[in-house]
Amino acid sequence: MIFTLATFALLVFPAIYHIRESARREQCKNTLKQLSLALLNYHDTYGIFPYGAVGSINLPPEKRWSWYLCIGNFWGHYGVPEIDYNRPWDDPALRPLILHTWRNGPFEEFDVPLVPFPAIKCPNGTLKTHIDGQPFTDYVGTAGVTPEAAMLPASSHRAGLWAYEDGRSLSDIHDGISNTLLAMETSSSNGCWLAGGPSTVREYDPALPTIGSSAQFGGLHSGGGMAVFADGHVSFLAESISTCVLAEMMTIADPD
Repeated sequence: MIFTLATFALLVFPAIYHIRESARREQCKNTLKQLSLALLNYHDTYGIFPYGAVGSINLPPEKRWSWYLCIGNFWGHYGVPEIDYNRPWDDPALRPLILHTWRNGPFEEFDVPLVPFPAIKCPNGTLKTHIDGQPFTDYVGTAGVTPEAAMLPASSHRAGLWAYEDGRSLSDIHDGISNTLLAMETSSSNGCWLAGGPSTVREYDPALPTIGSSAQFGGLHSGGGMAVFADGHVSFLAESISTCVLAEMMTIADPD
């Protein structure tokens, strides 16, 4: 009986894990799809994607606010975050963070605590939070190739769709929107969804491990990582992807 139960466990537990992981991967794919729709709706409205770091240029990018705050109203009914963007995102004096919102029938305006919309989280993602309880995100905008890519102009062949001090457009892409990355998941060096800089915008360094549990991207699903492209389609990129192929996907033109 013991042998039979052990054999049964060896057969069933991996199958259960596979079913659950398949469901989580599909959920992650759907979340990235919804994130891309919100970003593309923002682009349709303003002609560009959000700046990679929002707020005063007197602050370093990692102290500015994230682009996630720009797309709340494109995720569905949301409201207006009551935020002083001239101050650092982690300034304790700004807590608690408030969202000014409303409802119809009858129309009423009111304030509620600011919480993120679902597009920041993968079901396999980090459980870390900032000291104020605001969660970390699992998805980062892709800024191009080289550790300084987020500061490059759109004319650079190493620039991506995200820049700290610029809002990029689909018209800036010269090698096809279906070939250009918009965002990827990550399990490495995650940061708060409110934070600008590397927490929510990530450059690609070909000299470092690419996709995996201790790499720049991926690590939330076995064998690779979920990625969404500028046309809105979502693909699973394998850990074995070549640095040259990923570099081409990361840039709005072929890299140097």
